[in-house]
Amino acid sequence: MEYLSTILADRMCKHEIIREDDKTYYAYSIQLLLEKAIGILLIGIFAFVFKSVIEIAVFLVTFSLIRIHSDGIHCKTSIGCFVSSVLLTLSAIPVTSFISSYPVVTFAVVLLSAVVIFVIGTIRDPNLGLTEQEFVVLRKRSRIGILIIGTAVLALLFLFPANHYVYYSALGIIYNALSLIGVKILKAEDTQNDKERV
Repeated sequence: MEYLSTILADRMCKHEIIREDDKTYYAYSIQLLLEKAIGILLIGIFAFVFKSVIEIAVFLVTFSLIRIHSDGIHCKTSIGCFVSSVLLTLSAIPVTSFISSYPVVTFAVVLLSAVVIFVIGTIRDPNLGLTEQEFVVLRKRSRIGILIIGTAVLALLFLFPANHYVYYSALGIIYNALSLIGVKILKAEDTQNDKERV
């Protein structure tokens, strides 16, 4: 991916689409886009093979809507991120099949997960270099998001405990909470200005 993205950035530079100074930035951005596109394609193929396209889509939408603001644990390499993202998404099929057998336990775990996400709000990713103001805005969005999504999923679990789609959304919340807990356990966040973030 890195090789291909570098070639594409070189060509963009030669055709004067981008400046030479920005070539590294664009190469990295292209690499991320290619990895995401291939990851989504691969997940789509597996979802189609396992006849779980809608289910995986429900999981991904729920997981992504929360993750975009709360953040979570990151891999050290892009290939690690790619592989773990695909495996995490595909794990939703057997895990959801298991948790749907225990609706009351799932309801309790989703409630606890929503509380964890609300309390933590978001983490300070060392790679993002967020200012304090940006961090506070992100944390507010995360908390508003989990209030809306968490309430909706809990209501659906309560009203429709036999609907298997709801468990895919529930798992999206649970996985996000586990990711945030993982960051806290591994101390993988930027602790700068911790006192100001209470």
